[in-house]
Amino acid sequence: SKLTFDQLVGDHIQYGADHTIVQTPGRGRVDSLALCSNHVMRSGRHFAKFTGLTGEGWIGVIRPVQINKSDLNDGELDTFSPGLRKFWRYTRNQRTERWCDFDDQCVEVKKRVDWTKIHGFRRGDSIGLLLDLNEGTLSIYIYKNGSLVTSEEKKGLLGEYCWYAVAKNSSISIKRDLVPSE
Repeated sequence: SKLTFDQLVGDHIQYGADHTIVQTPGRGRVDSLALCSNHVMRSGRHFAKFTGLTGEGWIGVIRPVQINKSDLNDGELDTFSPGLRKFWRYTRNQRTERWCDFDDQCVEVKKRVDWTKIHGFRRGDSIGLLLDLNEGTLSIYIYKNGSLVTSEEKKGLLGEYCWYAVAKNSSISIKRDLVPSE
């Protein structure tokens, strides 16, 4: 099935042409979160490609949560990102047994991805993420001009996750893709 962002969190985020694209156009330099929480990954191998169309952003996997705007005070949604302390406190209250280890509630890829600077990225270049819950790994694949140029791996992931993106004056798309040849 098609991957889509089904939950937008933050005052400065909106959908692009469809729910596979999120953007924060002309809204200043604040973080806003897009969750793909309609696709919870509990076992097996899952691959998604994120394409940075403009600006900066973060991508990764996060524990599945439902963020209710009514739970937050005025102004708390001005900026919202998994790395913020208020996010950790909020999601801690939604922990389930399927999360396994609470310490890894969010795994970010790159502290900050400026799509115009990383590995000479240009419009249309992408980062692929392979979440292998059988092995407990998140592999990161950097694509430039459609070709794989580098990869790295994070280990120790257990439990359930979903994809996410944080947009900061940017536009980011997500799509399901084939796992790269190994």
